[in-house]
Amino acid sequence: MLRILFTSDDLASSRFLPEPAPVLELKFAAHGLRRGIRAPWGERWRHSALAAVPRSARPVVRQLTGHFSWALSPTFAVSKNLDEAMETFLGFGTERLREEMALYFSAPNSGVPLWSEFEGNRDAGRVLAHVTRTAFTAAVQPYWADVRANHHSELAQHGRLLACRGVRDALTTVIPGASWCGDCLRIDSPQDSTVRLGGRGLVITPTAFWTGPPLVGELPDQPVLLAYPAPAELSIRVGAESDSLAAILGATRAAVLRLLSTEHTTGDIARELGISAPSASEHSTSLRAARLISSRREGKAVIHRATVLGLDLIRLNSP
Repeated sequence: MLRILFTSDDLASSRFLPEPAPVLELKFAAHGLRRGIRAPWGERWRHSALAAVPRSARPVVRQLTGHFSWALSPTFAVSKNLDEAMETFLGFGTERLREEMALYFSAPNSGVPLWSEFEGNRDAGRVLAHVTRTAFTAAVQPYWADVRANHHSELAQHGRLLACRGVRDALTTVIPGASWCGDCLRIDSPQDSTVRLGGRGLVITPTAFWTGPPLVGELPDQPVLLAYPAPAELSIRVGAESDSLAAILGATRAAVLRLLSTEHTTGDIARELGISAPSASEHSTSLRAARLISSRREGKAVIHRATVLGLDLIRLNSP
């Protein structure tokens, strides 16, 4: 569990990031390339992004995406673009590089590729920067318009919450699994730590390519960064022009139908696509009413599967 301790100054200075952070989105996209993303658009995005990586860069990209740290670096949250972030990164001294590499990938002794070569070696640093740009170009850049649109949609929602309910209630409404205990914001997360803001303030950002629990990152003398997954309905369009099934049914309902090419329970649908159980139930009800799926009850579970008509619709409208 994350525990974030606020002072009155921290509550007053906490803010939402005005723009999405390219390096942060790339970190989560890299994890998604390796492990997948639980979202209606996740598998189509992953297939498209992996195909877009140049063949010559694939071995190194696979190595770099094989390591994931639950920690975040607040350094790059204010970078306007990837090039600015990489110039900042390459300008760090050795000790600062250790901190940033550990936060971005994992602990220094865990076998991060290029770790030993990078220290004190500008050429190795340029190789790392080149591979980073290659991964960003393939996995994130084509979808950046949607990432920004989703980010600003969340900001508009935040603004209404702050105006109507104040900072404390807005934080627990926006951040999944958050609750207050006195001046401590408690958040369900695999990170088990206590963060004392101590006047540094909190910078909060939704993330498009992360569907896991909220994560936090801190370095001395910097505002603490808190990233949380954007709501599932804020989608990323992947080949939308050629996906006629999504155009007919909507992206989420199309993803539900495709998932039901094989049997799944309502709970399975929610977990696999990263949507709520009520939403999964609503979509399956609509698909059943259109005779695109059939459902049966086994004990307490309801099991769904696409009908012949539904399977034909999937086959004839594959992107």
